[in-house]
Amino acid sequence: MFNKQLSRANKLESRMEMEPTDKISLAQNGGFKLYHPDRHVKMKIISAILLVVACVGTAFTAGVTIGASQAGQSQYAAEKKTMDMYQAEWWSSSDSSEEEDTSSAIEDNVSYGGYCWSCSENSESRMWNWWFGWGACECHDGWIGSCCDVSMEAVDGGFGEWQDPNECVADNGLGCGLGKRTKTRLCDNPSPKNGGTPCMGAYSLEEVCNLGDCADDGDGHIYSIMGYGEYLIAKAETFQNNLHTTVNDLWEVGLCDLMASTNKIQAAYFNSLGSTVMFEGVNFLRGFKWWGLGSFGDFFAGERWEKPVTGEEIEIVPYTAVTGFNYGKDFMNDFFTADKNPSWEDDSGHDSAIAMLTGALKNGDATCLTHVMEPRFPFDHEMLMQGAWDGFTWFNYNELKYASNGDFGYHLVNQRSEAFHGTKDVLGLLMTETVFSVHLSYNADLDQFELDLDDMAQFSKENQPNGEGVIDGYAGLGGKATFKFDNDMGVDDKMIYGRLKTTSITYDGVTYDEDDFADPAVMEAEANNKWIGWRYAEKVIMSSLLAQTNLILHVKGLHLELAAAFQGVTIRSFKNEVEHPIRRLLDQFTHRSVQATNGNFDLLFEHKAAEFSLAPLYYQAQLTMIEWYINNKPLSMATLSMEEFAEERNMTQFSAKPDKDANGKPTKFFWRWHYRALKAQNMYKDMINCWVDKNYAGDWNSLVNDESVKGWWNLMKEKLPSMNQAVTQHPSWISNGELTQDSFTKVASTLMTWVSHIHEDVGHSAAYVVYNPVHTPMMVPKDGVGVPFNSFAFNTNAYRTFVFLERAKLLEDPAEFWFDDAKGDKQCYTAMQTTYTDLGANDDAFSECGETGFYSCVEAVETSVSS
Repeated sequence: MFNKQLSRANKLESRMEMEPTDKISLAQNGGFKLYHPDRHVKMKIISAILLVVACVGTAFTAGVTIGASQAGQSQYAAEKKTMDMYQAEWWSSSDSSEEEDTSSAIEDNVSYGGYCWSCSENSESRMWNWWFGWGACECHDGWIGSCCDVSMEAVDGGFGEWQDPNECVADNGLGCGLGKRTKTRLCDNPSPKNGGTPCMGAYSLEEVCNLGDCADDGDGHIYSIMGYGEYLIAKAETFQNNLHTTVNDLWEVGLCDLMASTNKIQAAYFNSLGSTVMFEGVNFLRGFKWWGLGSFGDFFAGERWEKPVTGEEIEIVPYTAVTGFNYGKDFMNDFFTADKNPSWEDDSGHDSAIAMLTGALKNGDATCLTHVMEPRFPFDHEMLMQGAWDGFTWFNYNELKYASNGDFGYHLVNQRSEAFHGTKDVLGLLMTETVFSVHLSYNADLDQFELDLDDMAQFSKENQPNGEGVIDGYAGLGGKATFKFDNDMGVDDKMIYGRLKTTSITYDGVTYDEDDFADPAVMEAEANNKWIGWRYAEKVIMSSLLAQTNLILHVKGLHLELAAAFQGVTIRSFKNEVEHPIRRLLDQFTHRSVQATNGNFDLLFEHKAAEFSLAPLYYQAQLTMIEWYINNKPLSMATLSMEEFAEERNMTQFSAKPDKDANGKPTKFFWRWHYRALKAQNMYKDMINCWVDKNYAGDWNSLVNDESVKGWWNLMKEKLPSMNQAVTQHPSWISNGELTQDSFTKVASTLMTWVSHIHEDVGHSAAYVVYNPVHTPMMVPKDGVGVPFNSFAFNTNAYRTFVFLERAKLLEDPAEFWFDDAKGDKQCYTAMQTTYTDLGANDDAFSECGETGFYSCVEAVETSVSS
């Protein structure tokens, strides 16, 4: 599809961008031909040969006069054609009927053997010709022909009128809605002659046409799809009509007011333009290179890790104390953060960027644009990427830069599908290889893997009061699916661990099974940019998985419940002992978590960014869903530990790489996501034990009796509800809430795993699906048609601006003040780095990353929840 659209785009761009070039002719069929001076030399050689042949013929022919006359005619015509070709600056294509053929006119004029009975006024007199004697005309400059009546003056070509356009063709393939038609014109007013310049410009032009509203599709909806040509026209209008609009206009006027009277392509473009300006302030914090300063960027970066300030007061407060926004939910008083960023992490650039965004959103949010369903783009990945990234200049969508994963997810899905014999089962592939598998459980009685998202359906009702429910025009969340393990390793054994195969999908009370998956009408509808039947249900489940991962696991779990409180408690507990060994151990894992969390909640809910970046629900409904999960499925620190996490889901047996059967095929499913997370947690456990060995001489009693560590432990239980939940629900795991070697190691390693390794999975690695609305849409239109462009474009902007950040990485050089040279504890940290590096290099569960797998590579993993 895209190749055809690109061809149309090229025609439009040639109209807008083509410039005259020396000695290049544009043939009227649109093709280019080059001018060759050597052609004139060849013609002169031909003339000489003809002259020799004529002379030889004269010597051996009795009728000298007749023979000379015939030979002279050939020689004269050849010479005249040669002169004509030599003087012309360009030559036309042989299949161009509109250009006058000057050489044929010359040949007509010498039909009397080169003699002219009456010379034109463009000649002086008759001249002597050695073949004929007197009778030929002596032409003025610029005229040729035996009678000097053929002008050599250059005539530039001119376009004639546009001809009537051809039939309008609908973009959506349905014969209704918006479409395109083509009109043409000829270079015949006049045609170029004698080296005149051919017409420069479009010989054909596509224009938007309207076939009228589409008929009811059976669900009471009508729709149309924006084609690539129409998009290019809208894009061109954006540049032409808004050349002088600046980012300052966005700030002074407000995005919604500025865009109120423009096309919605312009809104997305200026959104990207604004994010280009904001990107540096949000991303390159203190200690990171200022890329806008080029080679001077490192000089002005400053220290990435500044030593904590002894005695600095940090208060641990409920979220409601750090925002002026009324969330209207009691749970915001039950979870905690710090009342301010610590001074050594403050950053004026970040604050300025957020102030700029707040200024641009003078009306409070961007939903004035994102909730508009039109225009809708086709299921065309390249067109979607181009549209969403136009105006953003820091990096492109297909680059791995600043932790961005670009568009690789789309291509990876296509590759995996091809490897499995062209399967259309996208859901099964993603549950096999991506972070989505975190939501799986195993039913041993039925020997099947299950996904149950039906709890989300209650928040997706339509037309609810007070902003509750699903955003108008979008499908609600929820659904279920079942999977069986298939040990088929695909074409040429490319998938050595096999895959999960979807066996059923249930949504909105309808269940689809493998017989339904073979329905050709479903794929035919998808080819026409509409999801129906089981494919529609699959896409809604994708949307629900994204919401469950982004909203519940990431925002609620990591930010709201864990990261900010973890940093605040650690700073406060060791405020007068910044060189305490446990303070030094935890420092990198708490870095900038308060700043990221407090800022995120304001952006997501006060400015309603959640409505286009987390789920297709109004922000009030999203807060209600968070509240429901807090009350009905409370987070326990115990079940976040990787061993217990697998056990609770009956998935423990799948956490190791499988054995092979007699045929070399895997014997069971490989839960890649959990295998990776378990490896990370065990790595952190080894580091913690090494740290205690170095700093306490291996005496754990010294640690558990350390008053500062006990104070930290007790404050953690008070300010992290998941700690108390573990005490209540899983007392043996956490030593009944007492500080012991076992409980400290478990809690510390669990937190380290989630705030670094898993945060990378649910944040940056989620880009593989977030940037892939063709396979994994975040928001599915209720009618199943196309991709609502603005919600996707604004979601893309939110991710690349506030998620793909330049932050401290786990494998970078550590800060020296974390270590005590006398104790030798740096060895513990560098050993952890070596283990992680080796996994990234030698274990395919880690090395298949970036462009070749659905996870970030280990060198991209942040130390903490700093984005």
